[in-house]
Amino acid sequence: MRDPLFESININTLKIKNRIYLPAMHLGMADNFEVTDQIVEFYAERARGGAGMITVGYATVDDLSGNTTNIGAHKDEFIPGLQRLAAVIKDNGARSCVQINHAGRYNFSFFLDGKQPVAPSAIASRMTKETPKALEIEEIHQIIDNFAQAALRIKKAGYDAVEILSGTGYLISEFLSPLTNQRTDEYGGSLENRMRFGLEVMKTIRNQVGKDFPIIVRMNGNDFMPGGQGRDELKEYAQTLVNEAGVDALCINVGWHEARVPQITAAVPRGAFAYLSRGIKEVVDVPVIASHRINDPETARVLIADDMCDMVAMGRSLIADPYLPEKAETGREEEILHCIACAQGCFDNLFKLKHVECLCNPKAGYECDGACTIAETPKKKS
Repeated sequence: MRDPLFESININTLKIKNRIYLPAMHLGMADNFEVTDQIVEFYAERARGGAGMITVGYATVDDLSGNTTNIGAHKDEFIPGLQRLAAVIKDNGARSCVQINHAGRYNFSFFLDGKQPVAPSAIASRMTKETPKALEIEEIHQIIDNFAQAALRIKKAGYDAVEILSGTGYLISEFLSPLTNQRTDEYGGSLENRMRFGLEVMKTIRNQVGKDFPIIVRMNGNDFMPGGQGRDELKEYAQTLVNEAGVDALCINVGWHEARVPQITAAVPRGAFAYLSRGIKEVVDVPVIASHRINDPETARVLIADDMCDMVAMGRSLIADPYLPEKAETGREEEILHCIACAQGCFDNLFKLKHVECLCNPKAGYECDGACTIAETPKKKS
């Protein structure tokens, strides 16, 4: 029987060799928004390991959307670095994508030279302990265009697709949620109005990149915020993204950074949130990607075989073992080095302003430091 994990799949006109999707993960490895050798070698190793599609980022859309350790996509000067990264991913056998995002009120003034972060409404963030500036209409329109121009740069740089982050408590989801959007104009109030910003972002991107360039949206299946957005509103948003904005695939994640529901720790069962991708898959006719705690091939193939999703996002799994896809495809699953969901080297490092590492894989983040060699006197004999 054919392994469902290694069947090809199409997103728009793009053919992907298998169902393993490396999602965007902030690595803390960029230097003043520039792609570095460290980033290039990190993703080259994951491409060599057999992932079907690799999404890098997130990448910035303007000066207030991220910080200098993010990959930059908000100026033309960043295109050469983006081109170099796209080439190494594709040359090593994977499809390439960039996630673009605006942090909104989740940005820190510390990273913005003291400038105030922006959001739909001036409502303080529990994560940053700062109150953002409420955006004016003309500023909203400018950010929409900034998203589109960033997407066009990504296409010019040679990537196969673009992904837009529309969840996790960042700017687009801040417009979507009644918790953070208390506007009284056309961008606030009803669900139709709260969806407007995200839909205009996607439509403007489509106008820039053309009908055949794949657009993926990473969105929440549930934001897990009291008084926020549950499954019903987000299903409606997903349908509107596909039917009105022409989005080609949806990658479903869970929760905001402020949410109190555990999302990535070892206490969360493997594949526990796939029911959210299943709910979205039932109402749209484009590929749906499941996320969170999918760290072994067997969980992944069961989710696909049971119609919980069409692809699986395996992020920290491929930090721990870049060659997980190749090992799974060649019958060597017992050799896989599994992510243990400790979050100490990946997630925790970012809050220490350090780049991503891995307690299970000492090479992660240090791919530039040369190949490992066999010890003259091994500690363990095979």
